[in-house]
Amino acid sequence: MPQTLSALFDPGALAIVVSGTVLATVARCGWRDFGAALATGGRLLRRRFRPEPNRRALALAVNAIEREGHRRADPALPPDRALALMLETYLRHGTLEAMGQVRRSERALDEARRVSAVQVFGWAGELAPVFGLIGTLYGLAQLGPQQSVGAAAVIMGAVSTAVLTSLYGALLAHLVCHPLATAIERRGGVEEREREVLAEWFVAQIERFDPGAPGRRTHLRGVA
Repeated sequence: MPQTLSALFDPGALAIVVSGTVLATVARCGWRDFGAALATGGRLLRRRFRPEPNRRALALAVNAIEREGHRRADPALPPDRALALMLETYLRHGTLEAMGQVRRSERALDEARRVSAVQVFGWAGELAPVFGLIGTLYGLAQLGPQQSVGAAAVIMGAVSTAVLTSLYGALLAHLVCHPLATAIERRGGVEEREREVLAEWFVAQIERFDPGAPGRRTHLRGVA
């Protein structure tokens, strides 16, 4: 079994597929978007958004604001960056309008980053099989008239490269690129919904002791 697996590993064939896919993807989207997509994919390895610590921080902030007012209150910010920015904006300005604008901007930026990363990995998934085919053609191109004693070995090596590059292209597309795109989209959607639930909860708590908040809630409709 180990010998079978080692026979499936060809560094040259893998380099053709991976480097070709990366370069073609970068040519299509640019280094900046490609790097941002890699960073977004890397964040999948981190612990996902946790509602409870953020809800706890927001609850403590609500108590502090109700007790001391938004100008004097100095609560700890939630672990989540977007919710922390939302709370910080309310502490600074004391209005739901300002908080809603910041929240909408953050949500738009998060969505733009997520859509861009999904698109980049989608393109990579489309291009990987193409470079698998290119590697196959490259391997077949090595099959020329062979007069040397080692002609059989050269032919077998060329055929192996031709077959493995197609295999690597399919595996890279369907086990790496497309699953990453789906995972980014799925986790981003789940986290955004959980974040919006907490944002709406925070707004509802503020409205309890802010007499002017209910009349201004329509300005926050884009938040959730």
